[in-house]
This record gives sequence, structure tokens and C-alpha cells, in this order.
Amino acid sequence: MNRQKPPKGIEWTRIRQADGTELPGYTWNPTGGCLHGCTWRMPDGSITECYAKTIAERFTRGYPHGFEQHYWRPHLLDAPLRLKKPAGIFVGSMADLFGHWVPEEQIQAVLGVMHEADWHTFQTLSKFPIRLPQFNPYPRNVWVGVSLPAGQLMSASGAARALNAYLRKLREVQAAVRFMSIEPLWFDVAPVFEAWLRDEGKLPFEWAIIGAASDGRKTFQPERAWTAGLLDVLDGAGVEVFFKGNLEWDEWREEFPPVLMPKRIPAAAAV
Repeated sequence: MNRQKPPKGIEWTRIRQADGTELPGYTWNPTGGCLHGCTWRMPDGSITECYAKTIAERFTRGYPHGFEQHYWRPHLLDAPLRLKKPAGIFVGSMADLFGHWVPEEQIQAVLGVMHEADWHTFQTLSKFPIRLPQFNPYPRNVWVGVSLPAGQLMSASGAARALNAYLRKLREVQAAVRFMSIEPLWFDVAPVFEAWLRDEGKLPFEWAIIGAASDGRKTFQPERAWTAGLLDVLDGAGVEVFFKGNLEWDEWREEFPPVLMPKRIPAAAAV
């Protein structure tokens, strides 16, 4: 597992609990690689790919056949069990655990470790939400997230239709915390959520992560009206908001769902 040390790394792995304490953050990749092929068209016309693909194919030796492959690493399954201090653990920072190409028995093996390591808080994130309800109910220490549809090959209207389908599947998920990763905020999503609220009365998630688009060190900020409208909708719906470090905004937000995790810690010495 990789420690996400402040101020860098994946900030939202360092979960601030309801009692005010902050968990150390880690990433854990018992599966690796992804077949989604996500790309985004930047405002200047350039195309950027998933950050994980860039990292996998330029900076690591753990992807000998490229990023667009499936890698199963059962030797990493016990890593959270060996980490004795409670932590926030993002599962699949370099993968999509629930991708259609991942065998069910591998997903069940990973979920089994999450259930056993109940002193940790695990976060999952997928762009294939159709599969998520299959694994209900999730252990109470597992937060289940869905990413905004990726954009280069679809219009904003097409992405809005896909997002509606994502929300319908997320509504079926039985988890203590469900969340949306709206990173990058590449089209105006507020109207989608507003329409959902009119029809359904409640959004099917309790937490939202908002970020800008990036291409290496270069960032592309969403239109301010998109961010402002999104915040109005989320605040009205009672959804907690976390800003990624690449987003530019006046009043900073790093909120977490008000979940206090159990204090059980295994008797073995901390890691």
C-alpha cells in the first residue's frame, strides 16, 4: 500500500472523522489496470488521459503489458490486515475493482478483506456502477463511489444521460456512505441533480468530491457558474463536499460524511 502523505497525494483518503480525528490515507491495488480508456478534451483542444494510465506506463514496472490490461495481485490481499492503525484506504487508485472484466471471485476476495479489516475505512470508486448492487450489502466500513462519466467521445447531453443511469444504480447500493467523484467537472452537472431532486426528492449519495481537469501539472478550471450551481444544489440536498487541491475557489471545502468508525484495533503491534 502507498501512504498518501500531506499535503500531496489523494487528499480525500485522509478521512476526518466525526470526533475530529484524521485518519492517515493509503491506496491499495490488489487489482491493477483498466479497460475503460477514459480521456477528456481540454478547453484548449488537447486530449488528456487518465492519470493512472500515465503513471502506470511511464513510472512503474508493475504493468508489463500496459495499463489497459487486468492484473490480479493476490499477494497484496493481506496488506490492510497488516496495517494495525486505523486508516482511510482507497481501493483501486490504479484500477476499477468493479470493472466488467474483473472476475467476481476476485471482487469477493477483496471485499472479504475489507470486512475483516473493520478498523479501517475503505473507499471504492467505479465507472461501471451497473455492477455495484450485485455485491449488496457492503460492509459498514466501505464507502462506495461512482465517477462522473468520462467525456472526450460524448457530448454534454450524452454525459448527462449516462449520469442519470449512474444515479439509478447508485440508488440501489446498500452502503453506509455513497459518493460521487465529480472530477473533472467538465460539463454542467447541476441541472441533472436538480431534475433528479424534483423527481425523486433525494440524491442517492451523501458525499461529493469536486475537482478541475488536469494534464500533468497544467489544470483547466470548470466554468465558475458550473461550480456555483453545483454547490447550491449539493448544499440544498445536504450533501457534504470535498474540494480536490486542483480546484480554484474562494471558500475552501474539505467536508466528510459524519461517520465515526469503530474503535476496534487488533491486538498485534501497529505497523
